[in-house]
Amino acid sequence: MSLSAAQMSANQANAQKSTGPLSIEGKQKVASNALKHGLFSKNLLLTDEDPHAYHQLLGQLSLELSPIGRLEHTLIERIAVSLWRQQRLIRAETATIELEYKPIHIVTGINQELNLSFSDNAVTEDDLAEFDQDHYQWCQAVVAEFHSMDSPDSTTIAWLVKSAPLMYQQLLTDAEEEGQSPEQYLQEFNNPNDFFISLVRYCQDQIKKADKKPLIFEIAELVKSKRSILKEKLRESLAKYQVMLDNELYKAMKALRETQDWRYKTLTIVPVDNGFDLENQSTSLNAAAR
Repeated sequence: MSLSAAQMSANQANAQKSTGPLSIEGKQKVASNALKHGLFSKNLLLTDEDPHAYHQLLGQLSLELSPIGRLEHTLIERIAVSLWRQQRLIRAETATIELEYKPIHIVTGINQELNLSFSDNAVTEDDLAEFDQDHYQWCQAVVAEFHSMDSPDSTTIAWLVKSAPLMYQQLLTDAEEEGQSPEQYLQEFNNPNDFFISLVRYCQDQIKKADKKPLIFEIAELVKSKRSILKEKLRESLAKYQVMLDNELYKAMKALRETQDWRYKTLTIVPVDNGFDLENQSTSLNAAAR
């Protein structure tokens, strides 16, 4: 049975009156209906994903799109699934890049940039840490103190206390850790001056490492920039998956619009005691057939 022009006009005028619940209570009920259905959530969510976050998304979509009936609720959930998977895709991309940001990968990239991969001077993960400026200045002072010593070969403890306080303090610290006096500790060396020479060499090595830090940090930023771009094959795979998710989203949205449009067009005005009410024509026809 075809609708008359008057009926079509009346249906179009009243279609906006049947777009779903308008009150807060009604909308909350619709949102809870979405949670009750949950056709896909059991198989959709990964073990580390938050079910509450997914159901919150689903409930919000239900509030915004006002589905009526099982079919429209199912289409709403298809939309939610597509959006949820797109969020997962972004998380996967981020996780992949963050994995490339791990120190071991950054160090590998730095050594490749500087051609140090198989060198004794290869950069290590420790080189990525900020250098302690106080320690750097202490090392410089120790080296300067050593070079200012008049006759290091004839040093005595008393002379060190007065003329080389930094080296003496380090000697005292090392000796205390061994439970010895400074004199006893120095006797463990073939030559007492070996302690001071080794201390200076240590400080010189630390100074060299500190002086290399700016270059290492600069190369590290370059490596990060390169590694923030996904490898070609992975990038292509994610792009194809994104296109697939977009298509699924658009199809579900189109199907929902068509379903709701069909519902609007099948509404008819039914007289009641106090005026008029809206009734779905297909439902009325089915009831009349029975």
